Amino acid sequence: MQIALFLLIVLGFANAGLAETLYVKKSDTKLQATDSAKSEVIAKLDEGTPVTVIKKLKRFYQVSEPGGKKGWVFKFKLTSKAPEKSSGGSGELLGALGGKQKIAARESSSGSSIRGLTPVSENHAKKKGISAEDIKAVKEMETFQVSPEEMELFLKEGRLGEYGQ
Repeated sequence: MQIALFLLIVLGFANAGLAETLYVKKSDTKLQATDSAKSEVIAKLDEGTPVTVIKKLKRFYQVSEPGGKKGWVFKFKLTSKAPEKSSGGSGELLGALGGKQKIAARESSSGSSIRGLTPVSENHAKKKGISAEDIKAVKEMETFQVSPEEMELFLKEGRLGEYGQ
């Protein structure tokens, strides 16, 4: 009996020393009451906020934030490295939409993303017989913006990200 008690105490101290600290990737990350994207939002966490991981489930981590609040965060909203504070776009189109600002499609920097028409590519399009109407349509796409609310609805309806199964 004493050995079992001793082991519980030792394991308790060992686990306390091994607490994993992760950091919030984007501002307005939801700290939720349960491990579900549909649960009550307890708080919204700022970019770079350190959180201590209490428990890991498939898609959610139970965490404790510096103020002592405990809740659940979608695991892909956390990183092991403290992010640098951004000044707007992070280069990740979907990630940037988690903030309060809008991002234009042309601000994405992924190799497979929409790049828009540079003067060289516009001249090439004209030489290939692309209509002025189509070129104009591409330029209009460059100004397209998605609000955080629209992105949230898209993720919910498509069962994507934290709303996925």
